Amino acid sequence: MKIEIDLEMIFGINIVEAVIDSREKEVKSLFVMESKSNSRIKALIDKANSKKITVSVKSRSFFKENFENLNHQGVSILCEKRKEENESYLGDLLKKKSILLLVLDHLTDPHNVGACLRSSSAANVDAVIVPKNRACHLNPTVRKVSSGGSELIPFVIVTNLVRALEKIRSYGVEVVGADQNAEESYSDIDLGKKVAFVIGSEDKGLKRLTSKNCDKLVKIDMPGKIESLNTSVSASILIFEYLRKNRNNF
Repeated sequence: MKIEIDLEMIFGINIVEAVIDSREKEVKSLFVMESKSNSRIKALIDKANSKKITVSVKSRSFFKENFENLNHQGVSILCEKRKEENESYLGDLLKKKSILLLVLDHLTDPHNVGACLRSSSAANVDAVIVPKNRACHLNPTVRKVSSGGSELIPFVIVTNLVRALEKIRSYGVEVVGADQNAEESYSDIDLGKKVAFVIGSEDKGLKRLTSKNCDKLVKIDMPGKIESLNTSVSASILIFEYLRKNRNNF
């Protein structure tokens, strides 16, 4: 029986390099734009050759057709789609003595999701969790913006976000939601070793039921004239605050 493999094209030097490093057996081809050459591209070609990945030189029209208006940097790969995890993945993860999760409540902007993955990778977050419907999942833009973070952090898709939060809480994980109308500042709260931060959507923030299933709601103090932060910036502030308060545990 022939098994169909789901393939996709990924673009950009950082993410291409990360995929080749982490999933070399799943990479089918490296495409390089003709007359495009610099030290990083040459290093990518050498790496692909050493791993017996086919390298093909492609015309500008190839890149324009496949990545129009995208910053492809003259490189892309054809590879198997990265496996996204489902809720069953959380079972063993939630038993850990310390855990840091980032939950994205119906974010739809791939640039925000990608930036969240990049920060999560830098902070060694255990998993990023998103709902199945009305939310952005892994796609080429998310992966490009994440600068390789999408290949390093488990990306968990759950059918029902509220049920997932209930499960997370049942394992002793404190669920902390970001809400600019909250009374407590993020810098004033105690954070234990098991925390899940929840970030709301770009335009509406946390959904009502999501908010109700948080143990705490916190705000990020902003003395300036801007009233809100980009969602990925808020996520970064919170997850690195966790690291600061738990620095003696790492």
